[in-house]
Amino acid sequence: MNELNISFAQNITRKPDENTSQTQFGNSTSASAAEISVFLNDDTPPDEVPVSELTKQEKKALKKQQKAEAKAERERIRTTPDGIIQGGRQGSTAGDCWLLAEMNSMAKTDWGKEAFKNGISTDEDGNYIVHFKGVHKDIKITKEDFKKAQNDSDYSSNDADALLYEIAVERHFQEENINNGSIKGNDLAGEDSLQYLLTGRKGRQVSKVEQFEPILKAMGEKPENNNGISATYIYHDNNPDNVGDIDHAMSVQQVLLDENGGIDKVIVLDSYHPDKPQTLSYKTFKNNVKLFGYVTTPKENK
Repeated sequence: MNELNISFAQNITRKPDENTSQTQFGNSTSASAAEISVFLNDDTPPDEVPVSELTKQEKKALKKQQKAEAKAERERIRTTPDGIIQGGRQGSTAGDCWLLAEMNSMAKTDWGKEAFKNGISTDEDGNYIVHFKGVHKDIKITKEDFKKAQNDSDYSSNDADALLYEIAVERHFQEENINNGSIKGNDLAGEDSLQYLLTGRKGRQVSKVEQFEPILKAMGEKPENNNGISATYIYHDNNPDNVGDIDHAMSVQQVLLDENGGIDKVIVLDSYHPDKPQTLSYKTFKNNVKLFGYVTTPKENK
């Protein structure tokens, strides 16, 4: 397996203004349900009062509060970047399933989480700055541009961080004339992958079972962080009843090994349904893989 060597126009380097104030999102927090509980007026910790001891009216109020809190949290994730990739849903026609898949796979690794935590900041005017460390380039996205993209069904929804990366990658492709300036369709690894843009790590892509099987086994050995491996693949439905272009990029979320160390199941995620991971038998998974891409832990994070 050889390192990919994908060439493109020379990167334009833009350094942020040293006098510009920037704020990172990695340490942002939100209030917990316990902190804003309206039911308890004494000193008893909220989580020590059993729900069974609440009155019918209190239970109804609790359920209403929990729904309101969940709605508020979804809105916060949708509108406010916090350094975490958590449920960006792919847009209708952008054709950038590869990008959302890379986000979802990176988010399962420690180094990916760190890259996302440091990847977005704001300037003193409240504009967003996306840092592409791999190409020494920062891209500014105004509050107005971000709001406009939120109302455009072509872009992803439900996660402010995912949307900002999507806008930034699209602009980078246009400015450098990568992939003819289009974000639609792309390789799974290489110098135009999100992993490379954020960390400088290119990765590899392969197509044979004997090439990607050892990678999956390695991921399964440390399922808590996928052994530091970010993996995506092009899914191709081999069902003869289906017609048309049905190639689609998916992310590998976790690999489950059997008692002998062989691959038993592969849990994958479709960016059209980010809240519904799918568990596939290994036989089904490998039969549907058209192209497999992976990136291991960058050296500086080892």
